[in-house]
Amino acid sequence: MIDIERMIEMFKVNLHLLEGCNFHCRTCFAHFDSRRTLSVMEWKHIIDNLYKSGKVNAINFAGGEPMLYAHLGELIKYVYSLNMKVSIITNGSLMTNKWLSKYAQYIDMIGFSIDSFDKNNSIKMGRCSCKNQVFGRDEFLNIYPELLKHNIKIKINTVVNRFNYQEQFSKQLEGLKIDRWKVLKMKAFDNGKFNNHDLEISMEEFNDFVKANPYVNRIVEDSMVNSYFVVDANGNLLDNSPNSYGSVGSLLEEDFESVFNRFNFDEDLYNSRYVKVNKQKVA
Repeated sequence: MIDIERMIEMFKVNLHLLEGCNFHCRTCFAHFDSRRTLSVMEWKHIIDNLYKSGKVNAINFAGGEPMLYAHLGELIKYVYSLNMKVSIITNGSLMTNKWLSKYAQYIDMIGFSIDSFDKNNSIKMGRCSCKNQVFGRDEFLNIYPELLKHNIKIKINTVVNRFNYQEQFSKQLEGLKIDRWKVLKMKAFDNGKFNNHDLEISMEEFNDFVKANPYVNRIVEDSMVNSYFVVDANGNLLDNSPNSYGSVGSLLEEDFESVFNRFNFDEDLYNSRYVKVNKQKVA
């Protein structure tokens, strides 16, 4: 039986290794105005900082597109060596069977950002390369057997927005072993350089999508505000308040405990996400 109380005392932290991406998704919030790409030693320092706090037992590598970070494999193995769980969130387009055969043994879960199984909708929301390459159902099915072969848990993240809220998405997942399908309401923001308010949907429209897309392992989140630990590509823990992302403090310069104490963290919302998942597992 899973010890829920123990689990929610520990946290997963999302490390956004870089802002760069080969896709240009307009729903993506990872616009951190990064000064540079941190070195592998700087990221290891941050990982050590999190590990020594005693509050973190899982690291999720994100971006931008984390597969573009040259030392991703080294960092995966490093986190694993500290007995912390490793996961990745990726657009999937750069993942290969060869890469999986090398690093799968160190990875607990891989999450794929898939907002649409309709190529035209994906292109409209920018979920594609400059050559309109997308990662949809066919592309996912090409790599799916390898994920099963290596016993990697599979997660799909779907951000519901103006272009996909009327899609029958869950039908595309029927018959597939998906450990978690996370459905999120798009977070609109404007940082002065990037504005995606035209993709906003109402809560009613979001709820319509949820009702039309039932799924056994689905997690629904209508708000991500201050319920995620997001470390940006500069090494800063972010306070993701509405409309902007402000730095709480640098994990390169301060210990995680000190920065955490200044974080406007919604622990109830964070815990509810994992309690719901584990009630499904325990039942």
